[in-house]
Amino acid sequence: MKNKKGADKILSVYWFFILFLVAAAIVYMVASFYGKPYDIRGIEAGILADRAADCVSYAGYLRDGVLNSDFQQNLLSRCNLNFNTEDAYNWNQQGQYFLDISIYDFNSYPNSNALLEASAGNPDLKDFCGAKGNTNPLCLQREFYTIDKSGKQYVVRITSVVRKTEKNVQ
Repeated sequence: MKNKKGADKILSVYWFFILFLVAAAIVYMVASFYGKPYDIRGIEAGILADRAADCVSYAGYLRDGVLNSDFQQNLLSRCNLNFNTEDAYNWNQQGQYFLDISIYDFNSYPNSNALLEASAGNPDLKDFCGAKGNTNPLCLQREFYTIDKSGKQYVVRITSVVRKTEKNVQ
């Protein structure tokens, strides 16, 4: 009977050691997960480019009215985009996004001028494309081919830029 009490005391020491290890592992995982923000600007730029591509082309065909001047002037409303951001770091005054859509004739691309150039957002962000470093805005450029209903071929170039360096890069 005396040995039974001693075994319980030894077991409780191991029990507290295991509890300490589990608690330390949970604290370490939470600190590593929430300790540094993730840089999601690449994902945001990709989503912005995808939304712009869907606005310009559907199922491989150029949408009706894209080559009109109305599309250039009302890019955000035509594509159902909203560039408003949270009011952190005075972002609403600076503009954190830029979108540029250029459509070229396939047969004379890249030596010709664009048939359509539409842009929205902060145009100063485009100057940082090609710059190295985490503190610069992230630029994403995509190109794809599309045709209109008559079979004429076009090249669409989309440039999307996301700044948000204060929140995403540390």
